[in-house]
Amino acid sequence: MDVDSRLILHFAAQRGPRFDIRFAIVAIRNIKKYNPKYILVDRAYDTELIRKCINEESKAEDQIPLKTRAKIGHYRLKSKNKFNQEIYSRRNNVESIFSVIKRIFNGTNRSISLQLSNKETKLKNIIYNSYRLTQIQ
Repeated sequence: MDVDSRLILHFAAQRGPRFDIRFAIVAIRNIKKYNPKYILVDRAYDTELIRKCINEESKAEDQIPLKTRAKIGHYRLKSKNKFNQEIYSRRNNVESIFSVIKRIFNGTNRSISLQLSNKETKLKNIIYNSYRLTQIQ
């Protein structure tokens, strides 16, 4: 999501509870075409692999809070000096987008198959982005 315009740039639907980290690398690779300056994610995504993907592939700076036990890794150690709480605080826009979508669309997919669930999620995101674009203009 773009925290400035509050538009959804990439999404993925999955059936049942799964680790989001599996989809993080794919999402980072898909949004690099927007040339982001920073990529803000929460502490759950604090892995060396994700930080490497953000810094090397998307050429953006990662703004990820360090996990308390994180003591190794080139990008993790480098990010201690580069983490900016003021920039990271803009991540609350992402949480507000989730809240808006859940209020408007009830937050759950009613589709039985994964294929229909993906279509339902895509439709909700398109409708949300259309709604948001009317507010921006």
